[in-house]
Amino acid sequence: MAELGELDRRIVAALQLDGRSSWAEVARLAGTTESTASRRGGRLLDEGIVRVVGVADPLACGLGQPVLVQLDCAPGSVRQVIDVLADRSDTRFLTLTTGTWDVVTELIVPSQLMLVSALVDELGALPGVHRSSSALITKTFTMRHDWSRRLLGDTKPTPRGTAAPARVELDDLDRQLLAALADDGRRPYRDIAKSLPLGETGVRRRVERLVATRALVISTLVTPAVLGFHVELLAWLKVDLARLDEVAQLLASRPEVRYVSATAGSADLVCEVILPQASEIYTFTTRVLGALPGVRSVDVGLELENHKRAYRPFALDDPA
Repeated sequence: MAELGELDRRIVAALQLDGRSSWAEVARLAGTTESTASRRGGRLLDEGIVRVVGVADPLACGLGQPVLVQLDCAPGSVRQVIDVLADRSDTRFLTLTTGTWDVVTELIVPSQLMLVSALVDELGALPGVHRSSSALITKTFTMRHDWSRRLLGDTKPTPRGTAAPARVELDDLDRQLLAALADDGRRPYRDIAKSLPLGETGVRRRVERLVATRALVISTLVTPAVLGFHVELLAWLKVDLARLDEVAQLLASRPEVRYVSATAGSADLVCEVILPQASEIYTFTTRVLGALPGVRSVDVGLELENHKRAYRPFALDDPA
């Protein structure tokens, strides 16, 4: 997949800082004019190279429990397993990987009973699955949607608290707002208000409240390779429990790290890393992961094909 030009990459990076930014603000950050940012950014959105979507936090919104599942598949069966998982509505993330496991997926399950059904009766019964491992996400330290900000000359991640978002009690209007923004995170407030018993100001205030409480994130989705980032890694770390929070905080402060969560499973922490080139894998694993205190072991896998992110399919021939 061809990389975007430098200006288009900066426009995307600006949108990743805030997917609802005005074109004037995008232009300021990207170093161009508002008309150019609007024209180029609009084209990227229209062609599906970039998608801006509203993503509800499942725990904060009471939608379910995130569970990471690793699958080892028989030769020749990986594609079939991927297809089945991609068709599931509860699959938030799905990737084909190197290393110990062939497939890694994240499911959002509404209850423990449904978790048993998903793991034992459904995934466990998939033809071609030799073995599996599952891990509940117990705390998410960071899920960074602005990982490309270094393209704007900013290599320092936005400071964010690592406390889990508080549970938000949603009413019917909140749920309708989440649904309205799920497919188009840039949908104008006045447009949303037409289908709700709220004015534009009321819609704006509710959305801003959901974002401020981290119940809702406006995420700009793009394949990293088009921005010049050709390597995505998943690292599973076993850590001395007394150092777990410290290690997670150190990882979350790294600009290359998109995601860090504590898990109840075979690993204590899982993190996702984005790098420009494969030549940087060795440096990151030895100088960053290798220098972390209290780490007993690390299992690193390369994400070969991402098939789903934020519930959205990433087809191999799809520019996004």
